[in-house]
Amino acid sequence: MPNEASGAGWIHDHKPITVSIPPGTAQVSSVLSLPMGFREAIVGIRAVVKVAATGAGASRVLNFRRGSASGTVIATTTYVLADGATVGSFKVIPMSAGDADFLDGDTLTIEWPTAGAVAFTAGELTFIIYTRKRVQQRN
Repeated sequence: MPNEASGAGWIHDHKPITVSIPPGTAQVSSVLSLPMGFREAIVGIRAVVKVAATGAGASRVLNFRRGSASGTVIATTTYVLADGATVGSFKVIPMSAGDADFLDGDTLTIEWPTAGAVAFTAGELTFIIYTRKRVQQRN
């Protein structure tokens, strides 16, 4: 495992992840335990509408977790029909900055829990996950 290089600045990157908005109201993990790679921090998340959302009065809680479906919530929002109505529009997902540091073995899960859910019938989002990490060096 490489170490972080001393005296080097930050590398800023982004990871696009496209998911369908799950129909119905059941608990769904759109992404389950995705390896994040080397140590890095998530510094921002945006949900960009790829396919317009549908569903009368639709509303779902959306969680980003460090680890599995029972891991620490690092970002959460309630995604409503108006958020996904226009292709190309985006929503910034509020984050808990102190929980967004990922170590080498940590994973990311994106989940839609059942609590308070009103069903979407269609829609697709691309999450842009902004990260930063130090330059890696070999020993």
